[in-house]
Formats: sequence, C-alpha cells, structure tokens
Amino acid sequence: MRKSVWLGGAVLAGVAVWSLVRWVSPDEPISQTNIAALAKANAGALINEKLAVSRKVLSNENLPPEGTRSLFDHIAAENNGVPYPFPKLVEALQKMSPDGSAPIAVMLPHGRSLLKGLADDAHPRVLLAADFQVPNSAASLGVNTRGQLFIGFVENAHEIEVISYNEAAGRYEFQLVQDYRETGARKLVYAPRQVCMTCHQGGAPIFPQRPWNETNAQPETQQAIAQARKAAGLDPNHYLALPTAVPLGNPERFDELTDVGNFFAATQKLWLDGCGNDSMSVQCRRDMFKLALRYKAAPGDFKEEGPLVEQLRKAQMAALGNTVISVPESDLVNRNPVAEQAGIKGWIRKVSMPSIKLGDGAKNNEDLDAFDKLPKLPVNLDPLTKRSPKREISAQQIDGVYGVASLMTESDIDTLMQAAHGDLATLEKAVDRLPDTLFGVHQFERVKLIQALLAEGGLPAGPKNLQYAYTETKDMSPPIASGAPPLKLSANSPLHPFQTYCFSCHRGNPSKRLNFMGADTEALVLKDVQDKSKIRDALDWARYEGTDKASMLMPPRDSAQYAALSEELKKNPELLKKMRDTVPNMFGF
Repeated sequence: MRKSVWLGGAVLAGVAVWSLVRWVSPDEPISQTNIAALAKANAGALINEKLAVSRKVLSNENLPPEGTRSLFDHIAAENNGVPYPFPKLVEALQKMSPDGSAPIAVMLPHGRSLLKGLADDAHPRVLLAADFQVPNSAASLGVNTRGQLFIGFVENAHEIEVISYNEAAGRYEFQLVQDYRETGARKLVYAPRQVCMTCHQGGAPIFPQRPWNETNAQPETQQAIAQARKAAGLDPNHYLALPTAVPLGNPERFDELTDVGNFFAATQKLWLDGCGNDSMSVQCRRDMFKLALRYKAAPGDFKEEGPLVEQLRKAQMAALGNTVISVPESDLVNRNPVAEQAGIKGWIRKVSMPSIKLGDGAKNNEDLDAFDKLPKLPVNLDPLTKRSPKREISAQQIDGVYGVASLMTESDIDTLMQAAHGDLATLEKAVDRLPDTLFGVHQFERVKLIQALLAEGGLPAGPKNLQYAYTETKDMSPPIASGAPPLKLSANSPLHPFQTYCFSCHRGNPSKRLNFMGADTEALVLKDVQDKSKIRDALDWARYEGTDKASMLMPPRDSAQYAALSEELKKNPELLKKMRDTVPNMFGF
C-alpha cells in the first residue's frame, strides 16, 4: 500500500514538474539551426536562371572586387586608421555630418548577435547608423551615408562589426575590426560573407520590429542597464560616451535605415535582373534612370503611367517573364528579454532551463562552434531562421525606379537641374546622349552616372568634372580577409618592438601611406622598415622632443603605445636606439 502511494506521489510530482516546464516554455519550438552548417548550405544554394545576371555581376566573395572598397574603408583611411577609442569613432562620423549630428545609437544588452554571450546590462552591445548626406560642392559630389553604414560594438569582445555599402561593387561589405583595444592590433578585415548572411539574409543590415524591447529605448531595459552599471561602480547614464537611455525615435529611425539598406540591395537586382541581358536591356536601364530622375525632381507629380513607363514594363517583362524579385525581410520579430525573466515564469525558467552567462559562447566572430553550443532561441526569434521575403516585385511593377532614386541624394538632383537650367526634359535628353556602356550589364553606380551627365551630357550649363573621394582606391592598401594568420616573428627578430609599439597603426591600415609594415612575411616587413629612413627621425625622441618637429615623433603622445614604450624605456633605456639602429641612416654609418 505504501509503495503504491509513493509511486502515485512520484507520478503526480512528475506531472506537476512537466506541467510547470510546459507552462514556462516558449510557445514556439526551439531552433536547432547550426550556423556553420547553414553557412556552407548558403554557399551552394541554386538560383533561378532569370536572376542569374545579378549573381554574375554582384560578387559573393569575402573580399571586395578588385579596385573597389567599402565606405567604411574609405572613412578609416581618411582618419589614418580606425579611430580609437570608440567615442573617437563616433566623433569622426559626427564631424563628417554637415550639421554635426551624431549617428543614430541604440544599445542591446541581451541581443541575438554572434557575440551575444559577451554583452550584458553593464556592457551592452552598441549599434550605430550614420544618417547624413553631404551636399555636392562646385568641385565634388558629396558622400551619402544614409542607409549605407552600420556599426556594432561589443566591448568585452574587443571587436567592431561593420556593414557598409560598396558603391563601385553594388553590394554591402561585412567587416570586422579585430583586437580593438588600447594596445591591440585594431585590424580591419573582411568577414566570411556566407557566415554573415546566415542572419543578414539579404546581404544587408537587419533590426528588430517595434516596440524594440531589446533596446535601451524601453524603460525596463534602460533601468536594467542603469542599475547594473551603478552596481559595478560605472556611470549609469552613459556608456562609451553615449546615453544609456534614448527615445523611441532612435530605434525607429535605425529600423527605417535598415529597411532603406535592404531596398538598396534589392534595387541592384531590379536594375540587373529586371532589365536582363538582351537587346532591350541597355534601353531598359536608361529608361529606369530617366524615370528615377523624373521622380526625384518632383515626387508629388510622378505618375506610374505614360509611354516611358510602359516601355520599361515591356522590357522588364521580356527579361523576367513571370519571375519575381524578392525584397529581403530585414525585420526580426520583437523580443523582450526583460519580460522573459520576470515573475514566477521567469524564476522557473532560470532554475529549469539553460541560460547564457557573461563570457559564454563565441569570443569573436570566427568562433562558430562556441556560438552553436549556446542555448537556442525559439524558431520565430532566431535570426538564423529562414525568413520569407518582405515583398515580391513583378515585371509589371516599377519599384526599381524608386530604388535608383533613393541611391541618389537631394543634392544630386539639385545639381543636375541647375546644370539643365531647371528643365527636366533637357535633363532626360542628356541621359539619351550618354554612351550605352554606362547602362550595360553592371551595377547601378550613382557617382559614375551623375559625373557622366555633368561632364558628357551636353547640359546647358556646360561640362563639369566633379570629383568623388569614396570610390578611389589607388592610395589604399590591399584588403585583408578574416582568418589570415598573424605575422610570425623569429625569436631574435629586430621587429619585436615594432610589433609591440607600431603594428597597431602601421600593419593592416587601409591607407597605403601608413601601411608600411603590412607585408606578408617577416623578411619583407623588415625590408620595408629598413627602407623607410624617416622611422629613424620619428624615434629620435632625444633630438626632437620640445622642438617644432616634436609632432612627427612616434608613437603619438596620446597613445597607449607611447605610454607603454615610455615605461619600457625605464627598464631598457637602449630600446629606442635599438629600434633606430634597425633602420640604416642615409650615409650607412
């Protein structure tokens, strides 16, 4: 009898525990997706032959096509490397903005990125989005960062993630700034593209849907960040010089910019696949560009009708038939990490289910196996889950017109209309005079077409040759792929002190002028150092300290490398001389 009662009690207890677990479990099944396997599957995915033009033109390699670089590469080169610390990077972007406005910033202490195990309430993941267009001048076209530059930073990982547009390649580039710390290498590299695209499925930025509970725009998340930072003896109101509480307008605008970015990616397919590669394709792209100018000049008067619109539709039908072009879904389902841990359900989840502790999972974006071992999210919340398209565009729709228009700036149409003396018909005739090669089977490039119209279009104001700094690569060092092995130095190599105090600025710098320690082998690096006689002067502290040439001394006086070298000189006073002796003087003695 007692045994029966005991068994019955055990069964009831088991049922109760099972019921509790069921009660606190997510409604959606748990994702079982493996990021490494998914990346391999994506690399071998087949594509509809009607969409093969964009696949052929738009590279899917990790490194950018030769002669092209990302917007962020250009900005880094302009600043002699990626600014450090992080507030200086924010400041650099702010200085570029015509009105001095800061980039859009949000914080996610418990997000869904590869580095989610290294962020918490005291050190949340920080996201930035640039949101400005520089006006054109009499000499040059202005840069457009709106929807084209997104940055993520997890301080505990010492790694920045960057998604930025490559104008000359018609795609977004995925990059990392690795070892981003005071005395680190701060190496800017291109990330494995197929890994990035397991979440960024359209090859573009993503972000959660409203009400954005993961972000510091929500009171509960704001409070959690402030309390954690205060408990750790840190400033509860600021992190990395950014406010720990922001209005809902910040994630709302960030969300809008990711939508803009995703449509840029779709626009290149509409431009390429929508017009195809047949006898009508050149005129199709020419018509799409003319309609984009027409819309940009007077959006309120634009109508999706008339001979030019019908001609575009006819060409798109010839290229696409019944095939549709998908606009990727950039919105992730909203998640509320605070609510997940609140109340009795939250307490039971904590004691009955695995959770992520600070330091768990991937330590960097190459640590895929560690990421896959973390507790999984529900399928509907997992960014690895395959998302249906936001929408599908048929040959009868002219959305490519709006996409091309969005890639141009307001200043572009003002500049063109001024050159056409305010007459849109004159501007459209100028488009007809441009060579067919500008509308061939290659990506839409805002800069090339605007420059050509002003220089070759025969506009009434006469030819103008406007320059543009953010596609020129002749002064840039070669791009670096993530995973490249670090330079190995022999035990007695004279380069060891240079590795400690100089490599972070002069190895992997996107500026060719500053990348003079970037060669692939120890012998080549040593040769380049020995060939650069100015290094002797830059290290001659005794001679130039306190003179008008003190600014040329290296490392820079406000750098951690200078502080570290100064400390080392107290123990090893001959170190600077040893470094200088590595570089022969001009007389060889």
